[in-house]
Amino acid sequence: MEIFRLEDKITTEYSGHHQLSRFYHFGMGLPQGSEIQLDFTEAEWFDGNLCALLWAVAYVLKKNFGHLISTDEIEIKNRFDILFRNGFLRTGEVILDNRKSAVPIQDFDCSDKEGFCKYVNDELLSHRGMPALGKDLKDKIMEDLLEVFCNSQHHAGTSDPIFVGGQYYPKQRVLKFTMVDVGDGFLPRVNKATNGKIGSNLDAILWALQGNSTKLFFDKCPGGLGIKNMYKYCKENGGVLQIISNDGFWSSDLEGTIFEGGRVLKAPFIGITINLIFRKDL
Repeated sequence: MEIFRLEDKITTEYSGHHQLSRFYHFGMGLPQGSEIQLDFTEAEWFDGNLCALLWAVAYVLKKNFGHLISTDEIEIKNRFDILFRNGFLRTGEVILDNRKSAVPIQDFDCSDKEGFCKYVNDELLSHRGMPALGKDLKDKIMEDLLEVFCNSQHHAGTSDPIFVGGQYYPKQRVLKFTMVDVGDGFLPRVNKATNGKIGSNLDAILWALQGNSTKLFFDKCPGGLGIKNMYKYCKENGGVLQIISNDGFWSSDLEGTIFEGGRVLKAPFIGITINLIFRKDL
């Protein structure tokens, strides 16, 4: 059995994504059908919302390489019980989310718009960690998230599931929500739509943030406002939007820093990950 050790703090930022994408590359380098144990003994913290990304990595390693992923459930239960409370790890016993901090980890077929909308309404927008929102703003966030969900099938070039989940951090009064698809990422279609003018994953992310969409080029229909609107909401309400597409990592809270244009992941994961950080009662 091969062992991959998670270290330090796995949080919703560049370093956390770097660790989980390293796990993907670790698995890629092993013989087909290997057994991998995820070792949490050196980890100090794990953001529960990133279980969506960890699940996506494990899914790809199993589907593409036949790897079997396991963990020491006793160790995790003693130190990271959020992974049980949010449904990422399951045992025969029922484990209740007594802290009411988890937004359950779930996967959706990319055509299951109805299921996704019900999940967003019941688990995210109704969560105690969400800021107080009027009906119009709730409807707008639902509409924008649904567009991103539907666009995943459009740009991902895949029929694989979309992985979602979140966690509320009461002390910081923030709710973090993560969506992951395991497709091609933004760049291939953006590069084609712009006749090669956009040639990097970071530039493709910035292109999408401006409200551009490859739908207009390939399907002759509008699109792309979901990401732009979420960016606007975060800027106006103290939140954070992060977009990771293959090796491109962009975060709105890096604006005004040397990483304003984004950062490059040295060991990238596939597809697109979107993190939304909502701040409550600023």
